[in-house]
Amino acid sequence: MPANGKNGALTWILGLLTLFAVVNVINALIQLNLSGGGALTYFSLFNTTFGSINTETYFWASAMAMLLLFTATCFSIYRGLPLDPSLLQRITKVEETLASNSNMVENTQIGFFKKLEDSEKLHEEAFHRISTNLEETRKEVSDSLTKQSTALQNMEKETGKSADNVKKQATDLSKIKKSLEQLESTKNEKPKVNGQTKLEDFKNVPSNLANKLSHIKITNVSELLATDSTSIAERTGELPENIAHLQAQAQLLMVPGIDEKHSELLVKCGVTSQRELANQDPVQLYRGVVGIAKTYAEQGKLPQSKVPTLEEVSSWIKQASS
Repeated sequence: MPANGKNGALTWILGLLTLFAVVNVINALIQLNLSGGGALTYFSLFNTTFGSINTETYFWASAMAMLLLFTATCFSIYRGLPLDPSLLQRITKVEETLASNSNMVENTQIGFFKKLEDSEKLHEEAFHRISTNLEETRKEVSDSLTKQSTALQNMEKETGKSADNVKKQATDLSKIKKSLEQLESTKNEKPKVNGQTKLEDFKNVPSNLANKLSHIKITNVSELLATDSTSIAERTGELPENIAHLQAQAQLLMVPGIDEKHSELLVKCGVTSQRELANQDPVQLYRGVVGIAKTYAEQGKLPQSKVPTLEEVSSWIKQASS
């Protein structure tokens, strides 16, 4: 093939590649304006993807390829043509146009990056304002919640104190009411025995002893109390201390509120008459009676319900004094 034919084919190929390079430069400029310099561009051919590249890199690579191909095309044309002054003049104009286009591209890039920098600055300022407002709002909400929490804690404390006071007052009132009821019931209660109570109705007197006492003309409580315990013991064959305990229980059972078990507890504590009972200290007597009562309860001799309370012991002393 002649040299001119070869140069012509090469020139056409270089021209076509230069055209593709120009199209790529235009495509890169469009993607820079739409997506920014940080976006990625994917290369594909016939639905086949060959890879990806940064848009800004893609632009500069396309621009460099365009310049190189354009230079190669011009050099090919220059070699294939005679040195014609008019052709040289045209080439010079083309180079000037290319330089102008290069300046335009550079100016476009500078303007784009300036806009991008201004936009980022505006975004940073807006983000800073939003962050400042959010921090102030968070602080206000936190302070408000702290105040409300403190107020609720104070309210809970006051409510707890009020509830404790009400509960304590209710307990005290319940105790007072119970004491009053016990005193009232004791006041209206009749003694378990009196002077006319028959010995067979006196539960603390065994039946065989009641028979012996009836033989010596002792048939009721008054006669039992009026007779000397030693004399009764001699005539019945019983121990004097047993007769004395029986007489002491009879005296104590004449006090309203005292039953057979209670009279036995009092005798065990050394209280043998109403006068002795009236002179007792309520707390001291209560301690002595309850100590013996708990022992009896553990041994099964006394139900737990029969263990007297301090109010009951105080009531006995009061009834014995009246």
